[in-house]
Amino acid sequence: MSRSVRALLAVAAAAAMLGTAAGCGGPADAGGADDGRKRVAYSSTSISDQYRVTFVRLLNEAAAARNFEMLPLTDANNDPAKQITDVTTLLGQGVDGIFIVVLDSKAIKPALDRAEAAGVPVVAVDQGPTAGKVAITVRGDSVLEGRQGCEALGEAMGGKGKVLELQGDLAGAIGVQRSKGFNDCMAEEYPDITVVSRPTQWAQEKATTATQTVLSTDPDVNGIFLASDSAMLPGVIEVLSRLGRLVPAGQEGHVPIVSIDGSPFGLEQVRAGYVDAVMAARLGDYATLSAEYLERAMNGETFDLGPTDHNSTIVQDGENIADILVATPVTKANVDDPTLWGNQAKG
Repeated sequence: MSRSVRALLAVAAAAAMLGTAAGCGGPADAGGADDGRKRVAYSSTSISDQYRVTFVRLLNEAAAARNFEMLPLTDANNDPAKQITDVTTLLGQGVDGIFIVVLDSKAIKPALDRAEAAGVPVVAVDQGPTAGKVAITVRGDSVLEGRQGCEALGEAMGGKGKVLELQGDLAGAIGVQRSKGFNDCMAEEYPDITVVSRPTQWAQEKATTATQTVLSTDPDVNGIFLASDSAMLPGVIEVLSRLGRLVPAGQEGHVPIVSIDGSPFGLEQVRAGYVDAVMAARLGDYATLSAEYLERAMNGETFDLGPTDHNSTIVQDGENIADILVATPVTKANVDDPTLWGNQAKG
């Protein structure tokens, strides 16, 4: 399937979910649910890839299971200023709680300050703030994910060579932390591997261009690390194919690839042998636990540091706390695991 078709399908699915969310809640100016349900909303960075589209569906399901009135999601379209406006608008609509995937970890502070002043709890998902208050962040360990990626790729490359690192958005904590985990590990464990880093802002077009430029001008590059297969992998595969370097593992000329996320396309490429490993996010757990935490926060609860009852740990996270869910390493040996979100995604 071409990248353009995949993008159209993702947008269509997201549009359908916007309609579903709108149908689940009351009118935007109703001033709260008349039937006593908690009115909540989701502020998204974007809904441009299957990771985000799938999370919308899972979060809607988790909200419905707790009988929330879910307002239509807001899409910041990768604009930090718009996300601040989105949250302010939701507060004006009288929400009782907000889910948010933070786009810019520092810039979001004014919106979070307004929510705190209004007494509206916010649960961050996937990426939290470095400034401003949230009840809790539910996320992966981005530094560990980068380190896991380094270890898998370093082994696949035989401990030597040159790797292209396609970074995420370095204005956000996830992009910074995944890159830190990867590079710290490379320096410590694989000193004979040179890292060539290129930021992409999670944009497939930028990832594709960077891959094309680096591979075309530096034939010594013999490995690729992606901070997100959801956002970057289709273009990388396309470039390798165009350059005649798309070779499955076990055959001469294979370029090892390791990524983070675990998208359906990423799992397909693991099965095909073109991707050596992915670090799959626990996306279903992100949704169900976020809904649980928001319900408890709206009821006035706070959360303690330490181990949880769902195989994770709540830790101090700057000014806030975070429930850290460790990603699942995926190779050909476990790629068909039905609990992986990439195997559960619809569409």
